[in-house]
Amino acid sequence: MKRLLALFLILFTSLSYSQEMKFTGVVNDTLNDKPLENAVIMAVRLSDGLLMGYTRSEADGTYNLQGVPIDTMELIVSHHDFDEKRFYIIGSEENNEIHIPNIILPEQATQLDEVVVYANKEPIYFRGDTLVYVADSFATKQNAMVEDLLKNLPGLQVDDDGNVSSQGRKVTKVLVDGDEFFGSDPTIATRNLTAEGVDKIEVYEAEDETSGGNSEDKIQVLDVKLKDDAKKGYFGKVAGSGGFNSEYFDDLPNGSGFYEGEVLANYFNKDLKVSVFALGSNTPNTGFSYRDASRFGLTNEMSGGWGSIMNTSRLNGLPENYKGGFYFSNKLSEKIKMNVNYTYNDSRLTTEQVRTSEFFFADTTYLKRDSSFTDQLQQSHTVNMDFEYDVNDKTKLKLKSNLVLRNESSLTTNTSDFLTKNEQRFSATNVRNESEADGLEGNVELELNKKFDKRFRELDVVYQLGYTETDRNNTLNSDLFFGQFNIPDSVYDQKRNMVNNTTGHRLIVDYMEPITRSFRLKFQYRLDYFYGEQATSTFNRTASGYDDYAELYSNDFSNTRLENRGALGILFKDRKHTLEAGARFRNVVIDNFNNINNTNINQNVDNILPYLEYYYKFSNAHRIQFVYKTTSDQPSLNQLQPVRDNTDPNSLVIGNPNLEPNYSHKLSVNYNKWNALKQSYVYSGLYMNYFDNDFSNSIIYTPTGQSVATAINVDGNIYSGFYAGGGIPIFKKLLTLRPQASGGYTSFNSEINNEKNTTENYNIDAELGLEMRSDSIELSISAILSYNDPRSNLSMGLNEPYTVQRYKASIFYELPFRFFVETDAVYEINSRRAEGFNATPFIWNAKLNRRFLKTGNLVINASVYDIFNQNIGISRNVGTNIITDTRSRIIARYFMVGATLRFNNNKTKADEGRGRWF
Repeated sequence: MKRLLALFLILFTSLSYSQEMKFTGVVNDTLNDKPLENAVIMAVRLSDGLLMGYTRSEADGTYNLQGVPIDTMELIVSHHDFDEKRFYIIGSEENNEIHIPNIILPEQATQLDEVVVYANKEPIYFRGDTLVYVADSFATKQNAMVEDLLKNLPGLQVDDDGNVSSQGRKVTKVLVDGDEFFGSDPTIATRNLTAEGVDKIEVYEAEDETSGGNSEDKIQVLDVKLKDDAKKGYFGKVAGSGGFNSEYFDDLPNGSGFYEGEVLANYFNKDLKVSVFALGSNTPNTGFSYRDASRFGLTNEMSGGWGSIMNTSRLNGLPENYKGGFYFSNKLSEKIKMNVNYTYNDSRLTTEQVRTSEFFFADTTYLKRDSSFTDQLQQSHTVNMDFEYDVNDKTKLKLKSNLVLRNESSLTTNTSDFLTKNEQRFSATNVRNESEADGLEGNVELELNKKFDKRFRELDVVYQLGYTETDRNNTLNSDLFFGQFNIPDSVYDQKRNMVNNTTGHRLIVDYMEPITRSFRLKFQYRLDYFYGEQATSTFNRTASGYDDYAELYSNDFSNTRLENRGALGILFKDRKHTLEAGARFRNVVIDNFNNINNTNINQNVDNILPYLEYYYKFSNAHRIQFVYKTTSDQPSLNQLQPVRDNTDPNSLVIGNPNLEPNYSHKLSVNYNKWNALKQSYVYSGLYMNYFDNDFSNSIIYTPTGQSVATAINVDGNIYSGFYAGGGIPIFKKLLTLRPQASGGYTSFNSEINNEKNTTENYNIDAELGLEMRSDSIELSISAILSYNDPRSNLSMGLNEPYTVQRYKASIFYELPFRFFVETDAVYEINSRRAEGFNATPFIWNAKLNRRFLKTGNLVINASVYDIFNQNIGISRNVGTNIITDTRSRIIARYFMVGATLRFNNNKTKADEGRGRWF
């Protein structure tokens, strides 16, 4: 039997091999009299345009393309410096080896001032430093969203919250045709736009606009480029679902109903884009995010401003979210483009938590057990408006503006018990804290960019204005018990008002002068002026009301900062190398003024901030990057203001007006390599940040367990780590193996009871995943191991390593009669934690769907979340001398029934016409 099986495999292999074609030849560059390297040779089936195989020419111009099934096809030879050349091939068993000895590509076609550029037909390629994915090259399921497409792209990862990473690095901004789509929440685009309308996905690095020009850090940007057809007409979706949890059916107190609803409508006509959306949900699955409140421009770095106390994790409570808005973009004339969007966000979160915290000292340890309830509401109105004016073909003027109105309220109750290591209670607290706040934030940025006739000579001038104001009112009621627990030994009954205002101006002038074709000089001058004021007024309650001024908890403080900075750098760039080196020289004058006692602390700081960036491009799909830079940041108003904050009476905080700016050295190395022919990739990176004068705390603990933390500067803080991963196709590219690993080392210095404390943490995460994706089935399984080893020089008790194992699987499968199923499961093992926190939940979700209408655009579904009712929220946090294990009440098993209707002006199914190469 074994011999028959072996014979069958041999025959099958030989038959399969005989049904394939082979292409060989040489591509020559006759203009330069040399072979042509990196020409792309593609075999494309004539009947449907399917890419059947491709390769590149070697340094000697030769190519060898094998494994192409016999068919009638075009052999297309292309290169970015030449026009392409096509050969029509009629394949057969007799005509299965094609040799073309001398292929000469024609010069690029020109007609007057128009350059004819033929589209790149590779599924993945680099255009300069931009990584480009051709969307139609990757199979997706019917009615797929952009997020589904991103999950299919090699090197991109999408987590459960919709956050995107590229080659292990987080994507900070998602654009649609170069513009932000409904502000800064990327999930509005990725979860609501259909994949069938996408032409390309582009990933590249850009300056971090949210820093207002203060940071030299680069961020990852993902730009969704739409097809021309998708920019004409209307399309959108309407979705809704409702259901109940298992407690509702049993008539239990926690019984609840659940709902999800979404509406998105788009009208595109070339440059005109109009979109409206609305969503509402009280489940963890839809849009619980406060990303629309993220700041850009000066207000992102100005000391002070809005300080939300809202917990934005959808996994730590019972969420409720409503969001809506509109988006408008149009080219008003040949020279003027306008973009405006508005978003309303209403986020509510109820949390119930129990925590066990263990405190470690040089000679003792104790425990704190507490339970808390929090009810939070946060609302915001955000308007973004941009104008672009092309003065001429070399001069552009941009105006960017942003306005955010916010209000927030919260109610928190907390009960805490402090216990010795022998479980004897020695103190306790009951705390009730109410807070209401209103905030305003505005940014304006005006940019003039001028390119000159001399190539690479460029001038860029930017002016930025930022303004924030916050008015917050707190009511604190707390009882503290020491020794006996009948009558409070200490009581807080206070009202506090905190008013914060900040204003910032910034002028940046950049000029680049080419020396040669490869060398350029870069100059920059920057002027900053910031002013911030924070007034805190606290009153104790008396018989006549809250009229007893509490000096210890009140202060009026202002901060002024004037910075002059100049920079000089040199840039070298050729086909393979990019090197930029230079230094920034700055002087910062800071005045910290205490308006209560009329004292001023003046600081005059000089810094030299060198930087070096080097990129080496082995090929378009193989590169390495090395970056070294130095930065310096200012402390915030909260860290500077010398006032006692007793919002949490167990953990008092005091600012320090003597804080100085920090100074950091940042080093990173990034490496990536693609092999589009084999559909494999690998990426890796290292990073280390070393801080002097970093911001930390000096914490004094009282005998009753409470603490007082004062902000201080410390030297020697380290944050470092590595990451690596890749994709390896196996079984003739039917499956993809995705190994990933990351790790880190941190060292953080502080003071505990006037002794230096160094807290270190070693962590490593390893994951092995296996994926199969097509238009009818998607399968993903993975195993993840996380190991953390915290250490402290003050106490060996903190040195308690802990692990998390997580096993995940998800399946999408098309069934007969237009049914399809979606299911996913996660099994988690928590170990070496506090008693009661070593849980092993198994969470399984399943959904059955059926398509209706001729187009299949109406989908009705029924789903069950957390089938075994084991969903629990467990987390661990390691602090300077504290380990805290937390269990949160979250949504467990519930049932939903819903429907989704997608519509478009073509009245076709949402993904009709998609081709597949992978």
